[in-house]
Amino acid sequence: MLAIYKYMYHQYFPLSELIKIDKSKKLDYFEKLELLSFLLRLNILYSIQVAGSGHLGSSLSALDIFLCCDKYLQKNKGHFFSSKGHDAPALYNVLISSKKLKFNNLHKLRKLNGLPGHPDVDTKNIIFNTGSLGMGISKINGLCYSGILDKKKHKNIVILGDGELQEGQNWEAFMYLQNHKKISPLIFIDCNGIQSDTWVKKIKDYSNFGNKIKSFKLNYQEINGHDKKKIMSTIEKHFKKNNGATVVLANTVKGKGFSYFESSKFTKDLNFYPYHSGVVSEKLYLNAINEILLKIKLFSKNKKIKIPITKKSKSIQTKQLNKNLNLIQVYSEELYQFVKRNKKALVLDADLTKDAGSSKVMMNIPNKFFEFGIAEQDMVSFGSGLAAGGFLPIFHSFSCFLSTRAQEQIFNFCSEKRKGIFIGALSGLTPSAPGHSHQMIRDVPLIGSIPNMCLVELFSPLMISDFFKYQKKISNSIFVKLNNSNLIFKNFKKFKLPRVGELLKISHKKINKTLIICQGADVLNEILKIKHKIDLLGSVSIFAGVWLNEINQRDLLKLNNKKVIIFQSSINYGGFDSFISKKILENFIKIRKFKSISINELPKCGQNNEILDYYNLSAGSILDIIKKF
Repeated sequence: MLAIYKYMYHQYFPLSELIKIDKSKKLDYFEKLELLSFLLRLNILYSIQVAGSGHLGSSLSALDIFLCCDKYLQKNKGHFFSSKGHDAPALYNVLISSKKLKFNNLHKLRKLNGLPGHPDVDTKNIIFNTGSLGMGISKINGLCYSGILDKKKHKNIVILGDGELQEGQNWEAFMYLQNHKKISPLIFIDCNGIQSDTWVKKIKDYSNFGNKIKSFKLNYQEINGHDKKKIMSTIEKHFKKNNGATVVLANTVKGKGFSYFESSKFTKDLNFYPYHSGVVSEKLYLNAINEILLKIKLFSKNKKIKIPITKKSKSIQTKQLNKNLNLIQVYSEELYQFVKRNKKALVLDADLTKDAGSSKVMMNIPNKFFEFGIAEQDMVSFGSGLAAGGFLPIFHSFSCFLSTRAQEQIFNFCSEKRKGIFIGALSGLTPSAPGHSHQMIRDVPLIGSIPNMCLVELFSPLMISDFFKYQKKISNSIFVKLNNSNLIFKNFKKFKLPRVGELLKISHKKINKTLIICQGADVLNEILKIKHKIDLLGSVSIFAGVWLNEINQRDLLKLNNKKVIIFQSSINYGGFDSFISKKILENFIKIRKFKSISINELPKCGQNNEILDYYNLSAGSILDIIKKF
């Protein structure tokens, strides 16, 4: 791969400058908070830019709430945490500013042994993991109740996103609070009006939200989520009264603090807010730095204090010359063509139109598109009704949410013996930067075990095109694993979809003593890097698993009297290797030697190359294992 390397300087405020604010005698309490919020906004931008990914918009909208919660709880026992998780960079930077996390973590967002992309209890002072949304209120209810049982009534605060309210578990938790007045959590809703893809009100209108909360006989308040005086007074009043739960709708601006990113600058007909996730362009990054530094300079001069000084960090930027293959982009086009020519095909989505590939249908064939927001269970059961009416529903979400949150609904769908197509994007060990809540290594056992379900992994344009032609031959429902990483090898383009149960031949020797079977587009990507070196070893054949809960007798017999190594980006309990092992035993296949390289723990967070190497799934590690085997 050809690449251009260049150096770029990133700016951030060191811990010494953050501490100076707290010690200043020229600023009052809220002036200190205001100045600190300016500095932290630059550090949030820095940490995401250096990481190469992260959620900027929601971090900037939630920052002021986190900051006030942290300051309040420095003098009071209790906990605050994020339920939505996308705002992790803001949460981390607040904890860094109060020395609850080491400052060096600022440079380690989404890196191995650093800070995970979403909050994780393995990180100091993080009390709960985030994952599939909608769990936070239930968790804080339990935490508050534990305090009652232990007679330790700590002050506990949870922050949710407004899009997150689409998840039904929140309303179950509200109903619980209605009948348990002794529990007094403080619940902030970061209401920035935009979820992953679009405006919240476009999907599910929260008009009269206050009336809904009041109907549960809960305390309700609506405030400006960037007014630190109001946020702090709301916190203090709630815990002073201590008369049941309080739900606070905090109106915020996504991307707050940088005019370039603020959602208030965009019109309501916007399909996709551009700064939900990912890094910004070099030009925008530099403009944003200059803007926030000017604000800090003006504030400091007005208050007659020393202007905080930034540090610079040099990092290498890589610009790839060859265009990478993105499976989601390819899938989006093929889906659109299929739906356009198939009268019965309907597309359903759970707030992931861009990342799961349904965006082109949404924009061009809106009458065949259904958006459910963050409500996977509702989506699948709705699709069951469509299927009963003779239609073919095609469901879209991240596999980590679709195969788990809606697992019972998918099982129920398949038990009705109707056909649906389930698209599980972000499937596999990589991309690994978001952390284990999004690294879907469990979908093979979760979905592969469901009766009347075919599980397939597609990793080339031809495969995706072939799939939409071939799926009509399959009467069962089909779950499709799609990896969202960029695949850089041209060889991916030639792979065709094999028939159900067939292994995909990558390299086959007539005389072979060792068979390598890989599962996962990310693993195959690594194997293709060293394919020529494996070929030089002689008598080694390479195959890839495509149909992950089916294998035909002919391909199974290929394993007879061979050494077999399976490399997979799945969990080692019930994964593809378990399926193959079971079939070997059932069919009395003689194996000379067997080895499986897989994941046996919660997957680590980090850059893709770091994580693949950590789990012995990088090109170099794979080659070493094959040589020793």
